[in-house]
Amino acid sequence: MNEQVDPAARDDEAPSLFTLDGPIDYRAAFPELGIDPAEVPAVVAASDTSWAKIDAARRQLARLHAPGLACFALGSVGRLESSAISDLDLAVVQVDPSRDAAACERDRDDVIASLRALGLDVHQKTFDRVVRLDAIVRDVGGRHDSNDHLTYRALLLTEGAWLLGEGACSQALRTLFEVYSRGRISRGRSLSSLDNDLQRYYRTLCVDYRFKVEEAHKQWAVRNLKLRHSRKLWRLANLSLFCAAAAQPERTRVRWIAARLGAPPLWRIIEVLRGLDGSGLCGPLVRAFDPFLDALARPETRRALDELAHERRWQSPIYRSLHENGERLEAAAHAVVDHLWIRCHDHLLRFGVL
Repeated sequence: MNEQVDPAARDDEAPSLFTLDGPIDYRAAFPELGIDPAEVPAVVAASDTSWAKIDAARRQLARLHAPGLACFALGSVGRLESSAISDLDLAVVQVDPSRDAAACERDRDDVIASLRALGLDVHQKTFDRVVRLDAIVRDVGGRHDSNDHLTYRALLLTEGAWLLGEGACSQALRTLFEVYSRGRISRGRSLSSLDNDLQRYYRTLCVDYRFKVEEAHKQWAVRNLKLRHSRKLWRLANLSLFCAAAAQPERTRVRWIAARLGAPPLWRIIEVLRGLDGSGLCGPLVRAFDPFLDALARPETRRALDELAHERRWQSPIYRSLHENGERLEAAAHAVVDHLWIRCHDHLLRFGVL
């Protein structure tokens, strides 16, 4: 059941969506949270490395002319969680429907070639073609919606860092956001339709893991650990954001969500907890996330995990250590949810649980 909205109280002013225009300064933020940046070098390094990739990509791609296309970095780069060995998830969205599809694909090929000239490993599995913006916003939740379209919507809004076509990227994000915020009936007082779509994507990821390792026989260990670390953090960031949004004045709530939705997950959690008198809960979460980022930045660790058979997992010191670390991150996340349960009980129960 959706919350009733007084039309006179709706925030109809076009919201300003978060865009990553510079590095996130974790070094400056951590001390006031009781965290010594030296304790979490992998978190700091991942943020710096990711921003360096984004900045270099923007400079490189500025030479190209790709009208009507919006190019984004997604994945660990967009979340500021990447290392030197991380690949780049490139999403190319056709914002101008009048452009020829073949010409758009040629422009995409030029973008990939330019990024590879920088030494970036462009990932081409999920995001292997140009996608039309009008396609991913049509029939949201309907029978013609798809997991691919859900993936684009969820990731562009929550971790999309623009690389080429800043204006087109802003238009794409605004259109995506307004699919949910402009709903006359389904929007809900706290954008519950958007919250539900993000929850749906997270659950899809969890079930997709089963398919990939059971049916497609793909490597399981890194996928398992990502679910228990970075994907869990992404889910917690969304849950925290919408819980905190429910406490905002109704007239400014949509703008409040829009201004924070695209921030990196860890930063989003920190910002929300600051506003809910929960800054002390950030330390355990950040400290538990650091070993995961450190491990995945090491080629030898990734190689060992890729070669690890599931039945031999408990014989692997690397896997056992990261599995136990996942338990620590889970405990830190539970503490955050416990805090949300106290501060945002009604919203969490109604929209996060039931």
